This record gives sequence, structure tokens and C-alpha cells, in this order.
Amino acid sequence: MNRLAPRLRRLATLLPLLTLVPARLAGQDSTAAGPCVADTTSASRICQAGVDALTAFLPIEGLLVSGGNPVPGTAAGIGKFGHARIAGRVGIARVTLPSASYDGTSDTVAADKQLYVPVPRLDLQLGLLSKKLKLGTVTADFLASAVVIPTGATTRIRIDDNARTLAGMALGLGFGLRLGLAMPAPKPTVSLSVMKRDMPGIRFGDRAAGDQLSASTTLSAINVRLMVGGRLKMLTLAAGAGLDLYKGTGAVTFADSTGADTTVAVDLSTSRIMTALNAGLDVGPVKVWAEGGFQVGKKTELATTFERNDPSSGHFFAGLGAAIQF
Repeated sequence: MNRLAPRLRRLATLLPLLTLVPARLAGQDSTAAGPCVADTTSASRICQAGVDALTAFLPIEGLLVSGGNPVPGTAAGIGKFGHARIAGRVGIARVTLPSASYDGTSDTVAADKQLYVPVPRLDLQLGLLSKKLKLGTVTADFLASAVVIPTGATTRIRIDDNARTLAGMALGLGFGLRLGLAMPAPKPTVSLSVMKRDMPGIRFGDRAAGDQLSASTTLSAINVRLMVGGRLKMLTLAAGAGLDLYKGTGAVTFADSTGADTTVAVDLSTSRIMTALNAGLDVGPVKVWAEGGFQVGKKTELATTFERNDPSSGHFFAGLGAAIQF
């Protein structure tokens, strides 16, 4: 452990440097006039509030789907063909929902409720190849994941009727690749992972129930993670950072100036820098692990102010779970 600790401390000093290049690429989020009429009527403000809510929610939704380490608890790969690792996890982040009864009389939308939203996920890692080199053992693994959400989990956030479902559960699927280099101890293990994920369509607000607006959104994400870790007997540690690219298609339905329902389409796109720290404990073929991390904030200019919700702020997240390897 005495040898491993200094290397992990040096890694901690290098992680901010990893974020410099993605930060320049990420730029700044902003909303232009968008699909809503640019005037001061209540209907236009309600429309704009729905569009801005989807813009502010996109990175939080991406955080819940993507998490930090795509192979939680370790930076290592499997490599050997035919070997596999199955993990179950629950990721948690705090979400502030805006009120769907906003009437457009001001530029500020009241908060409805702050929730700690848990999102369960299954992860699969399949070994593809392993090759020993002078520097260490190089591995390549196929990664797959499935976000599993009960369709009736909450009355405030509902799963879209057209979402992919199985046995009453909505599914978001993902796949990718991890390349790893396991160097001889006490040198660390390094891995680079790339994942492509999607999320079931979700909706909040219900016009039929009297809400002033309803909004729905889909999500697709590309996650890149560079992880570095080490092992001491049964304990494994991993830390890393990366970049997430999020895209989505949204729709906002509201009552226009004539009282009739109008729906506008919204194209959503943003990026965020992610950091993560993992700790795992191996007990035979079973590993239990915990994860904590932070999604770095990014300047986001919105026409609407959301109470208790700064769209430019960062977000902490946590996760825990167990895995079995065979």
C-alpha cells in the first residue's frame, strides 16, 4: 500500500490536466431564440420554460445513465477470450424538478421537488484478447450495459409510451470497448473505454391533468473514460476522468395564446467533463464496490430562471453494486 499510495496521489494531480483539452472542446451551452415565439406573453414564457428545462435536464439525465467508470470498481480489463464479468449497480444523483404549473407571469419557475433519483443498471464485460508485452499485458474487452427503469417508478417523471420495454421495465442500452494495459506491480493499470448509450424517452408534466406544460426528451450519449488503478490483496482502487457527449430530441406541449395546445420540437446537445473514484473489495469471484464522482459544470445561458437549480453548476453522483467474474 505504501508503494501504491504515492502513485495514486500523483494521479490525483494529473487528473485536472486531463480535463483541460475536453474543457476547450466543450465550449459553452446557450439557448438562442429557439422554437418559441420571442415575446413577453405568458404562452411564450411557458414555451421557453419548457425548452430551457429540457436543456438544463439533459446533462443530469446523461449523468444518471452514464455514471463514472464503465467497469465499476476497477481500471483493469479481462482480456482472456471467453471470460466475462457481470455487474449490477445503482447510480444516484440529486435532481430538482421544475413546477409544471408555471403560468408564465414571471421569468422564474418555482421548484417542484428535489429528489435523489436512483437508476439501476446491468453491466457486461467480455474478454476479447490478451497479449503480453515487455511493458505489461495488453487487453481488449467488449462492454455492454442496460439501464433498467420501472415504468411506474414516479408520478412526476413518466416513461414515454413508445419507450423500449421488457417485462414492464423500460430499457436503455449501451455498448463499447475497453483497452487496458496491466503493468507489473507496483506500476498501475491503465485503461481507455469508449461507450455509446441511450436512454428511454421520459416525460414530466401532464396537460390532461391541468399542468401548464408537458415536456419529453430522449437521450443518446458517448462516454470516454481514462482510468488508472492499482490493487493491494483484496482491495482495488481506480480513479479517472473523461468526456461525455450528450444529444437528445425533445418536445414541449403548452397552451398557446388561443388556448389550443401547441407542441414544439427541440434539438438538444451538450458535453460535460466527468471524474470518478472507485474502491472495490474482491471476495473470491465476487467484487463489491462503491463509486463517487463529479460532473464538472459548464456555463449555460438560459432565458428562464429555475428556483434551486443552476444549469451551470456541477453535480455529484454516487454508485454502489456487486459483480461476479467467471
